Amino acid sequence: MKESRTSFTELAGLCKISIGAVRMRYAQLKRAGIVNGEVMLVNPHSLGYKHISDLGIITSVDHEPEVKECLRGKPYVAHIAGPFGKYNFWAKVALRDTQELAGILEDLESIPHIRHVDALIWVEAINVEHAENLIIKPLIDKNEQVADCKPTTSDNEIAEIDETDRKIARILSQNSRMPFRRIAEQLGISTKNVIQRYRRLRRQKVLTLSSITVDLNKLGYNAMASLFVKAANRSKMPEIHTQLLKIPNLIVSIRLIGTYDLYASIVLEDFQELFRLNEQIRRVHGIDKTEIFLTPNVPAWPLNLFPWLLDSKRLPKFFPEIPCAN
Repeated sequence: MKESRTSFTELAGLCKISIGAVRMRYAQLKRAGIVNGEVMLVNPHSLGYKHISDLGIITSVDHEPEVKECLRGKPYVAHIAGPFGKYNFWAKVALRDTQELAGILEDLESIPHIRHVDALIWVEAINVEHAENLIIKPLIDKNEQVADCKPTTSDNEIAEIDETDRKIARILSQNSRMPFRRIAEQLGISTKNVIQRYRRLRRQKVLTLSSITVDLNKLGYNAMASLFVKAANRSKMPEIHTQLLKIPNLIVSIRLIGTYDLYASIVLEDFQELFRLNEQIRRVHGIDKTEIFLTPNVPAWPLNLFPWLLDSKRLPKFFPEIPCAN
């Protein structure tokens, strides 16, 4: 999960087994559905999208089907899910600047049967996945200390990329282990050109985490706790964040601007894990209040959220659509 393009030769050396054994075991993991993807995560900041916002949408259960259909017609809305706590739907939008958000909220609240939309803006959209916290049994003792994790920061420089770069990034975002030779054949360019462009895309942080994805259910986790945290004092958020990252199986953490100051995902085996989680959170200094929602696990983690932003035909700014009919 640290680097999906790690060669079988390197893995064989690390595991002290043969290359053939690595190939066989990796194939078994894929057949069993434990490994269910090979992805590279896309950095929206490097593409000019300075802000990502979660939208919590409240409607009535009776009107969920038509509201969902209308949301699907909005080109700026992505990753519609729900129900999620008090929200019927949970969606994401990518913004070039925060002024777009006001227009989006007005447009969504003009949809019949949508009562209210809450917005939570991400402080940053990379370095939010924490695979190092995921306990993969029985290789790691359940009581073993999780790695001492600290929040990381990133620069938000916009990368200069052309359409060929975008095509390479799109391919690798969906199939991160694809050989460079095959990508070159698809695009009609040289393998050397692909390698040079790939290295630049990684260096410019257009492509960030290169990872396999896993089925958390098949690793023994039966639910996900979605944790929302409000700090008593925002100046204490770095310390709160660092303390929370020490919780085993906390696999996502996102700093927020809005009703809450931080969102985290923690995978759970059973209710006993939930009770232990509550006790761990209570020992974190500086938290004013928390909310925890239990949800099913995502089908594949880490989530591959932003490849759609590589589409050069995407509108550069938000334009309200024709309102949905009553």
